[in-house]
Amino acid sequence: MRIRIRFSKGGDLRFVGHRDLMESFRRILRRAEIRPAYSQGFHPKPKISFPAALPLCVVGENEVLEIELPEDQKDVCPETTLALLRKNSIPALNFLSAEVIPTGGKKAKIEAFTYAMAVPAERRENTYRRIEWVLAQRSIPFQRIGHDKVVDIMDSLISLSLLENGTLQFKLRFMDNGSGPRDILALLELGDLETHGSVLIRKNVHIG
Repeated sequence: MRIRIRFSKGGDLRFVGHRDLMESFRRILRRAEIRPAYSQGFHPKPKISFPAALPLCVVGENEVLEIELPEDQKDVCPETTLALLRKNSIPALNFLSAEVIPTGGKKAKIEAFTYAMAVPAERRENTYRRIEWVLAQRSIPFQRIGHDKVVDIMDSLISLSLLENGTLQFKLRFMDNGSGPRDILALLELGDLETHGSVLIRKNVHIG
């Protein structure tokens, strides 16, 4: 049996890496007296899985984690679990929902991600032009800075738009070695925005 948790990570916590975040979750579970199942071997570890690690410096508004429970825990109340997690959480880490996945149920399978970022008013006209150009292409080979591998942006890109309020929003298909959110920013000539105060937000992790 597993518990699937939806949570958000924001504020200064976006500067915390994945390994440190994992340790924070372990401490929260201990304080909440939620007992996960453990792996076997010389160094057993709690069976807590993140289907998609959140990139450093990115805010996550609807992230996913799954906690596998020992076989002797059969009567688990998701509402009680959620309340305990909220009570024992840390600043900027908010637990949104909890769902019990019966034994044999499929693990979360990532299908896509939705991202957003505020674009300053003086950059929006050029961003509109770049978006129009991108959407008119069938293939956009792209080489990341510092990498030899070339990816095709259009293989991953599902949607791309600039909303009336100046929010850039795009959805990327999850693929091994597919393009990432910062590839899209670079393609739109917005790769410098994070160093000028704009925050990249992962709005949703879409699972199947």
